[in-house]
Amino acid sequence: MGDKIKAVVCGVNFGSFYINAIENSSELSLCGILSKGSEKSRSISEKYRVPLYTDAENIDNADVVIMAARSMITGGRSSNTVKKLLKKGIAVLQEQPVHHLEVKDLISASEDAKYAVNNFYRFLPSVSEFLHHARKLIDERKILRFRMSCSSQVLYPLMDVLYSITGSAETFTANKVSDGAMNVITGKINGIPYVLDYYNEYTENIDSSLALFFDMKIDTDGGNLILTDPVGDVIWQPHLSCLRDNDFDNEVYRNNIPMKRLYSGNAESYAKLYNELWPKAMENSVIDFADSDASTLKARHLRQCEMCGTITKAAGPPVKIETAYTDSYML
Repeated sequence: MGDKIKAVVCGVNFGSFYINAIENSSELSLCGILSKGSEKSRSISEKYRVPLYTDAENIDNADVVIMAARSMITGGRSSNTVKKLLKKGIAVLQEQPVHHLEVKDLISASEDAKYAVNNFYRFLPSVSEFLHHARKLIDERKILRFRMSCSSQVLYPLMDVLYSITGSAETFTANKVSDGAMNVITGKINGIPYVLDYYNEYTENIDSSLALFFDMKIDTDGGNLILTDPVGDVIWQPHLSCLRDNDFDNEVYRNNIPMKRLYSGNAESYAKLYNELWPKAMENSVIDFADSDASTLKARHLRQCEMCGTITKAAGPPVKIETAYTDSYML
């Protein structure tokens, strides 16, 4: 790649991860902060010696604006700013979650400017390795079903991973079969059945109380491919063969591996996760966005958000919990 991709970051809370990613990148360059003008945003703009914009209309030197401020679904109003930027012809990569109707509205407003909802989780090493093996399975084995779990806050990244494996979502259905804070959703994607354990709950702080991020199992006619977490292990679990007379005396059978670890997760600490793994994945996601075709991106991300809408409609309103999950007991 020639010149660095010039990026403005909007939102300095979660956006600080993107700022870290850009500052440590050889292909990205931070060229501004877009904010309402808080003390924190002023401090960051001074630290990195970049302009602080309080109005999107004044931005004229960016290749991409990373929108890390809250969208409508989390009580924010970033859509108005996104529309301004898109109408100016500036590409926008928006951090999830974003309501699928909001995405549809923004795509309609984008005209020739590039827009997408981001899933940097796809660029984490564990997820990337899982996708590599999953795509091979799609070509080589019969896929029986997908088994998945996620908290509502990370439904979009999970749907993005599912879409990436199947290559499309020409048909997608969802039906709730179990109610409560954890819904059980069943349906089909392109005719392949799936089961989703969906933690449909929230607290006042939308970013807390994640019972889990997401996981996925792909059941095939030859075994199961397992992703334990976005920063977890990737495992191949061959089907268990029934023991027959003298099978256990067979050396080949005895030495078969019941579970093979294809990739070992490397989230040794939250410091490593936040300072290394997330920023590197964010860097790669921004570069991928810059290199992608605009019309293909819009179609893909609109469809993925529609998948999320199908799930949330089936699940119904989330359950509010008064007490957040705590890390009170460590194994």
